[in-house]
Amino acid sequence: MIRTATLALLLSASALAAETATGAFSNTPVELLGFGVICEVELQGQREAPDTLSGILNIVDQDREIDVTTPRVPADLGLSFGVRAGLLPGTAVPGMVDIVVTHPPMGDSGITVERWQAVMSGGETTINLFTFEHAFEMVEGPWLFQIVKDGEVLLQQPFEVTPSGSVPPVQKACFGARLMS
Repeated sequence: MIRTATLALLLSASALAAETATGAFSNTPVELLGFGVICEVELQGQREAPDTLSGILNIVDQDREIDVTTPRVPADLGLSFGVRAGLLPGTAVPGMVDIVVTHPPMGDSGITVERWQAVMSGGETTINLFTFEHAFEMVEGPWLFQIVKDGEVLLQQPFEVTPSGSVPPVQKACFGARLMS
């Protein structure tokens, strides 16, 4: 019994170490509901986002599910990736939060951090994505999504953007019909 408990403790510690090593975490009251790639989003509108390279934030369905759960994202035009989050039941409502996306240098200015605001309310999900709309946006390397409230990081999810076509589950889910023809 002690050997089983010790093994369980070691496995739990290994899982925690692996999670910490990847940099992914969420803190109360925020709960990570999903992360990865969405093959195609339907725009519901736009709003100004002055702290982004484009200056515009696309509004999408906040209840949209993630198509492929993965921290690896191929640099393919039209793909969106990011996080889906909510508040744990019975917790205080954060209200306005900052979404911070850090990535390798992008565009003529070499921007590495983009941010916008989102509202988190009890019983609702929020989905925050980056969509590859232009070739200059498809910078390979480490990307990091964070939800921040009053300077405290409540959720963090790293991604690795890789060469186009390099993540078979994404290629199959998002481009399967095209690959078959």
